[in-house]
This record gives sequence, structure tokens and C-alpha cells, in this order.
Amino acid sequence: MSRLRDLVRGEGDHGAALPFITVMLVLLIGMAAFAIDLGWIFLNAARVQRAADASALAGVVYLPGDTANVSTFAVNGAQANGYSIGSVNGSPTGTGGPDELAWQALADNKLEVTLDSTIATFFLRVLGFDSFDIRRVATAEYIKPVPLGSPTGCFGLGPGVQATNLNSSGLSTLGQCQNFSQNFWGAVNGRRTAKQHGDPYLVTCAFNCPGSNPEFDPEYYYYGIDVPVGKTSVDIYLYDGGFYDRSGFAETGDEESLTNSANGGTHTTFRVFQPDGTPLIARDNNVAATCSIGGSTLTIDSESNASSHENSWFRLCRLDASGGTVPAGIYILRVSNGGSSIGGSNSYAVLAASSPTSGTPANNPRVYAIDTMSIFTNDVSGTATVYLAEITPEHAGKILELRFFDPGEGAGTTFMSVRQPGGALATGCAWSVSGPNVNGCTLRTTVNGTAQYNGQWVEATIPIPDTYTCDDTNPIGCFWTMRLELNTQHDRTTWEARVIGNPVRLTPNE
Repeated sequence: MSRLRDLVRGEGDHGAALPFITVMLVLLIGMAAFAIDLGWIFLNAARVQRAADASALAGVVYLPGDTANVSTFAVNGAQANGYSIGSVNGSPTGTGGPDELAWQALADNKLEVTLDSTIATFFLRVLGFDSFDIRRVATAEYIKPVPLGSPTGCFGLGPGVQATNLNSSGLSTLGQCQNFSQNFWGAVNGRRTAKQHGDPYLVTCAFNCPGSNPEFDPEYYYYGIDVPVGKTSVDIYLYDGGFYDRSGFAETGDEESLTNSANGGTHTTFRVFQPDGTPLIARDNNVAATCSIGGSTLTIDSESNASSHENSWFRLCRLDASGGTVPAGIYILRVSNGGSSIGGSNSYAVLAASSPTSGTPANNPRVYAIDTMSIFTNDVSGTATVYLAEITPEHAGKILELRFFDPGEGAGTTFMSVRQPGGALATGCAWSVSGPNVNGCTLRTTVNGTAQYNGQWVEATIPIPDTYTCDDTNPIGCFWTMRLELNTQHDRTTWEARVIGNPVRLTPNE
């Protein structure tokens, strides 16, 4: 009987396990279904994030002024990743797409994009979850062109300049410029000036004329007029923009030393272009600026209009907006020469003055050379410091590439040395030349009056440490400089600087 009871009891236990197994199978299937939907959600969250990243990277380069293209290319970035945008910043796009995009400018070169998308579920519908809303945010910024030569609203204010001989009515910006001694003038050479005199691009001759210069390019040189938001007008001025036949280099502070003749004279063309959607490329700006006073283009033809430009500031162009503000962005000033049979070296200065004017340089327009600065240093006897390139903290971990054409000629023995922000000698320079003229980041350019690199390019690359930082709240806090020991009164040279690395990047969301 006991065995019979055991058998009956045993049969009863096996029968009771079936409902338990059934419940467990349902739970396991539910968990598998949940896992499938959860994986689907995570997959789509990653896809939305990638699309938001693409939107931010595509739209950011159109800041700050071209808001229409910010929207257009942000939408294109999302759609290229499979999302159909039905509204941008709450306004319908007309496509009827289910996805929504919003953007805001966090700075004049930083864009935040928010992308919203709804995805349908599979098995979770049984539990009442038909869809999930996914929102992802991405922030991108573009690194502006590396400013060369100037931390302020002037470019090319040489040494010894005093307000009494360079100031003009209304140019209050000039006072701020004089707080940052630049020790050079902007300069271009006439096309029939030999290349060895310091201009590698705008001349057709090599070491002698006639002769062929393979680097000749009539579309040089470029300056950024970086206009911040909130300006009702911006005036762009030139100082002594024409060529004037002068026999020699004068003393410190005398504006007669701005130009010096060679082979007869040159004429110079200054042209201002609107900002465009490629702020990292100066050459492709092809829409002339709209000037309410003056014009976008001025050609000063030798001495024919000397009375309007010699030893004085001349307003090239006024940018303004009726009842509003000037569109912010990087306007381009292109300076070039003309005439196939004339030479000479023409030096000048550029200034941008705005209304309202701020006591803080960062809130005023800036003027700087882009990629290349062709300069004339005069009255440099002993040691002088020239602003080379502004390298801000976002360039940490990249490579600074420097190029110098026909550098540092003078009497006796001369040197030039690359300095970090604050004045300390840079480290890690790898030069394209070698020998006794190279010592770390110092280059000996003349030995006993003999130029070592006459008519030649000399290059240096410098690794920027991953830990690199500088005070970007100070107008000169991130400027690398060149210390010149020329022992002479003048030098005509051309310098280039660029940072090797991705100029457009994603940044942490704020």
C-alpha cells in the first residue's frame, strides 16, 4: 500500500509541473521579446545619435550668419542617415516627415542639434507600448582659421606709430590697436619684382627678371575681418594703400617708410567679400560685400590717386544693416597687385572699426591674415617680437606647421626664434634645414651679412602637447610669437602657419 501511495503521489507531482513550465515558458518568451525590443531601442538610439552628430557637423560651418543653410545642411545630415525631417525648430518643412529637428547656436562657431524620432516596437505592443520616442543631442564646432599677425582690429601697424600721425576722426579702434605693437606692415610686391625680395606668390620673376616663378598666384593675400554679433556698422579702413616712389627707409615713426620703390611702381587692388559657408577656406568667397559707403573693390593705381590715400586712412567699405545689425561672420579682404611690367614693394595697414565700440577687444572686429602673411618689418634694430599665430586650446594634440620665405635677412648675424604664449622658447621644432644654423626652435638666418636662405622656404613642425593650454580670455594669451634679432632696419618676408588636424569636431554637450 505504501508503494502504491508513493506511486500515486509521484504521478501527482509530475502533473503539477506542467502549469509551472508553461508559466515559465511564457515568462521566458516575454523576456526574450522584451530583450528584442530593448535591443531595437538601443540600436535606434545609436542611429539617432549618429544622425544628430552628422546634422551638427554638416550645419555648423554656416554659422554665424547663414542660418538658412544651417537648417538646410543639418536636415541633409539627418536625411542622409535615414531620417525624414518634418519640422525644424518647430516650423514644418513641407515634407510631412515624422522626425523633428531643432538647433541653436551656442557660439558663432558652435552648433547644438536635437533630433527626435519615434520608433515602433515589436512584442511590447502586447503590454501596451506601441512606440518609443528617442531624443538625442549633438554639439559641433568648427575651428576658425588660425589668426596670423594680429590679436586686435588692426593688421600692419608698424613700430613707432603714434596717434598723432596715424589717427583719424572716429577711429577709436586705433587706440586699442596701439596697445599691441606689431612691428611690421602688410605688404605686396609688384609682379616684376624678383621673388628673392620676399614675396613668393605675387611676382612672376624668380631670381631675375625676366624669369619664371612657378609659385606665382594672382589671388593673394587674404585677411579675415571677423565681425562679432551686435554691430550696427563696421568700417574697413586702409592706411597708405597705394604705392609711392620713395627713395629710402625713414626713421622710426615716420610713415614715409611704409613703401619703397623697386623697378618703378605697382598698383594694388583691395576687395572685400561676404562670409560664406566655408569659413575655413578664404579663396572661395566670391560674393562681393555690400557697402553702404565706399565700395567692395578699390584699385590704387600707382600714384594716380595719391592725394586720397598717401599717409592717411581711407575708408574702403562700410558694412551696415538698415534698422538691424551687421551679419556676423568672417568677411574676407583680398589684397593683390596688377600690371605685368611694373615692380615695387607696397606696404599698408588695415583697420576695422565698429559701432558700437566695446572696451573689450574680444567684442570688437578682428583683422588678421589667413594662412599666409606677407609683411615688411622696418626699424627693427636689435630685438623685436612679431605676433605669429594664435593657437587656442582646442588645438592640443595637433601639429603646428610653420613656413618662412626669405626669412630674417640683415647686417651682421641675425636670428629668429619661435616663442610659446608668454614668451618662453618653443620646444620640439623639426626644421626642413639642418646644420649649425639650427638650434632647437631658433634659426640663424644671416651670418656676417650673408643671407642663409635668400629666396628659399624654411619649414618647421612643432607637436602641440595633449596638455597644451593657454589663456584664451586674454587677446594675446594664446599667441605664439617670433622673436627677431635682425640688427638691421628692414626685412621683406612672407610667413605661413597652419594647424594639421581635423578643423570640424564634435564637442561635449552643454
